[in-house]
Amino acid sequence: MKIRKASPEDLQSIKEIAGLLYIEMPDFVWNKENFIEKQIEKGEYYVTVSFEALAKKERILGIVSLRERQGMLYIETLAVAEDIQAKGIGSNLVEFAKDFARKNNFKILRTTSFYEYGVKDFYIKNGFRLLPESGEYAGHKFYRLEFEV
Repeated sequence: MKIRKASPEDLQSIKEIAGLLYIEMPDFVWNKENFIEKQIEKGEYYVTVSFEALAKKERILGIVSLRERQGMLYIETLAVAEDIQAKGIGSNLVEFAKDFARKNNFKILRTTSFYEYGVKDFYIKNGFRLLPESGEYAGHKFYRLEFEV
């Protein structure tokens, strides 16, 4: 397995995995083709891939998008293909994000996660601390977490 920058050819696979994040709310954009396409064009999306010998092609196993906001690096999106979750791929993507933050001189790596996802403990296990104030978007609460690089 390796992590590489996403290319336009990865769009449909990324969209499929990002679809696992969908929550019924107005303006949910994280699984929309044009939103993902713009992030790929900006160089913000990375994918974990493995080479499948029988199919003779790469398979995208996990996705992460990283975005700079207010002088901090944010994990905007992180998801793993449903059939291979809980096998360390998400943790590898978090480690990739931490390394990316270090190499690019960010002091803080942040993320948010809607309560519905149930992954707060995943981030805490991966070294993030829960910030005291939660957030809310379109009537859905989310956790705010950060890692000091």
